Amino acid sequence: MTWEEILAEEQLTLTHVRAQLVLHAATAGDGPNFGDFDRELLNLRDQLADTRAEDHAMLVEHMTRLAALRSTAGRGRTLPPDPDNPYFAHLRLRESDRVQDLFIGRRAFIDPKVGIHIVDWRNSPISRIFYRYQEGDDYEESFGGQTRSGRVELRHTLTVREGKLVRVRSGEVQRVLGEDGQWRELDIQTGSLSGGMGTALRAPEIRLGKGADQRLPEITALIDPSQFAAITEERSGVVIIRGGAGTGKTTIALHRAAYLHYNDPKKFHPKNMLMITPGIGLARYVAKVLPSLDVEGTAIKDYVTFAQEACKRLLPKMGKRKFTDDTPTEARRLKRHPALLRLLERAVADAAREYDDVFTEAGGEVVGRAWVSRRTLAPMPRLRAFMSWAATAPEAQRVLPDLKTLANQAASVFSDPTELWASLLTDKARLRAGFAAFGEHPYEWALDQLVDTVSKQSDEPPRYGDLDEDRRTGIDGQELDRDEITGRLDVDDLAILIRLCQLFYGSFEGPSGPAPYYEHLIVDEAQDFAPLWLKTLLDAVRPGAPVTLAGDTAQRIYFESGFDDWDVLIKDLQIKAHSLPALDVSYRSTRQVMELARHVLGPLQVNPLGRDARDGAPVAMFRFVEQGEAVAFLSESLNSLRRRERNASVALVARTPGIAELYYRALDRAEVTHLRHIDRQNFDFTAGVDVTDIYQIKGLEYDYVVLLEPTVDCYPDSVESRHLLHVGATRAAHQLWMICSGTPSPLLPDELRKA
Repeated sequence: MTWEEILAEEQLTLTHVRAQLVLHAATAGDGPNFGDFDRELLNLRDQLADTRAEDHAMLVEHMTRLAALRSTAGRGRTLPPDPDNPYFAHLRLRESDRVQDLFIGRRAFIDPKVGIHIVDWRNSPISRIFYRYQEGDDYEESFGGQTRSGRVELRHTLTVREGKLVRVRSGEVQRVLGEDGQWRELDIQTGSLSGGMGTALRAPEIRLGKGADQRLPEITALIDPSQFAAITEERSGVVIIRGGAGTGKTTIALHRAAYLHYNDPKKFHPKNMLMITPGIGLARYVAKVLPSLDVEGTAIKDYVTFAQEACKRLLPKMGKRKFTDDTPTEARRLKRHPALLRLLERAVADAAREYDDVFTEAGGEVVGRAWVSRRTLAPMPRLRAFMSWAATAPEAQRVLPDLKTLANQAASVFSDPTELWASLLTDKARLRAGFAAFGEHPYEWALDQLVDTVSKQSDEPPRYGDLDEDRRTGIDGQELDRDEITGRLDVDDLAILIRLCQLFYGSFEGPSGPAPYYEHLIVDEAQDFAPLWLKTLLDAVRPGAPVTLAGDTAQRIYFESGFDDWDVLIKDLQIKAHSLPALDVSYRSTRQVMELARHVLGPLQVNPLGRDARDGAPVAMFRFVEQGEAVAFLSESLNSLRRRERNASVALVARTPGIAELYYRALDRAEVTHLRHIDRQNFDFTAGVDVTDIYQIKGLEYDYVVLLEPTVDCYPDSVESRHLLHVGATRAAHQLWMICSGTPSPLLPDELRKA
């Protein structure tokens, strides 16, 4: 088939399907007969066969309005498939002399009378053919105990937006509909930012702009067999999804949640699932995705929010304390060290062991053995089981009042881990021994910094007396004591307190009662989570429930988290986990961007043989003598882009907040339109230009990315710089530029450094 024939067939097919869906939605169901509406709808449908193709859209729109009127009259209802986006793939299968056209969508609709067979990717066995075979392949699959074999005669992937066909892919050739109504292949231009939002082929494709779809698409053709297998993984427990930048880890994790919900909507109700991200920006981004997957209402939080809410529930008094993120660097690193997992476990075990002799002395050997024999239980349930025994055991009746008194004392220790948190993290000798047992030998000054920090944090918060709220606030609107850590808790203190509750109670519980378990947990960008954080999350899930950890160690941006290897993490957490084969096809970024990203990583590459789904514009370096010249060039380019592509999303990404702010202020003065300064992850995910830093933008993607000042000063030859530059570059879905007014980083290829 020629491309003209392909496009004509797909457009006519879409018109037919939309018309039938509109008609079916209007006439389905029981109720009074609305003959006039029905006759008019049927008449309009029949007119489609006798009118020109350019008139089809108008007729279908008329049918849609008429169906809406009929619905308000009392009987119409919407069927599962959305007529404006009914499917995303078209298959034609030949089995012997039988040829059948099938469509793959998010909701099923089958009407053999009119030749429509839309199957749901989540539960239809036939969808396996789409994900496993290409056009021209012979297939053999078992469906319902029967083997079916045939040939894939046609396999098209499509994008339908607001009822309009805007993209068709057949084999390796892709055509997109331009704003001028003409179909064309991707026009790659390197001298300007162009060909992106609205025409670029992206995966996953997200429309960011007024009236545009801000949600992740349903499953697209870019899901390959290994990804589809990961989504439908039935295994309970911890599943690890690994892969490089843009390989679809987040997409797969979200679709796995949708798959679980679809197959057991009661158990995996959105309120029973939790997704955790490193920052609030990514959390808000994902919140725009989930409604399109039918799991709207799933809790999506960054870890700080989760920890604060959990601490308030388990330990209300400590949960009311103010938060700080000004913990000194080395104290933070030691709090996140994997050794803390064992240190906390030993501390809790030691606290319970102290009562071995206490109960023996109070009640004798039999009573002591009754306490010791229950040592496999966590301290609080152990105490409850012991006192339940003592209430009826003849050997304990004589000393029962004494045992009750001692049990109350033990309960006060076990039920409030605050004292243990403060005493453990201010005991240098105990800390030194605990880290040494883990093979870590911190400097004495680092231990002193940790002890001093926690000593201040464990103090009571400062009292202001009669000082009113207005006088506590500076002219910048910030609290005068915002840099004070006395009496304040950081995210690691919250994690430690939560973990101590879990260890003392053996469950997600605290002195104020239990917190509800989740039935499914997703942790995205898991490589930036401390092992202790992950442990608190894993124990917030019902035992044995499915957990999805998605991440890429090559994209680490926090280097004090204590996590840099999946196998070591599994060992540190003492869990069983199924690590899926690493995803190796990059769908987000072009081959040119990924080649640069791999060069930057150098010896740190996890998968140097990764594959790229598509070509794009070459990565461009623009050198300037000073930043004023760079700003002039950028302002002209960005305003030109805005005139040509109003829906384009652009990120100007700096290494530091200071450089980002400098460029923002200069470009604002240059009157660059739709310019935003992102300094507190205040993304709104609309079209425009976001000026930010790498720490803000982690996990997100843009049509165009401009790396600001990738100089030797910002990105020296270091492990940290390699990771950060790699993360910044791989935010680009279509085109990557670099703007440099100094000496380029040695991490960049020679051809760019000499440009």
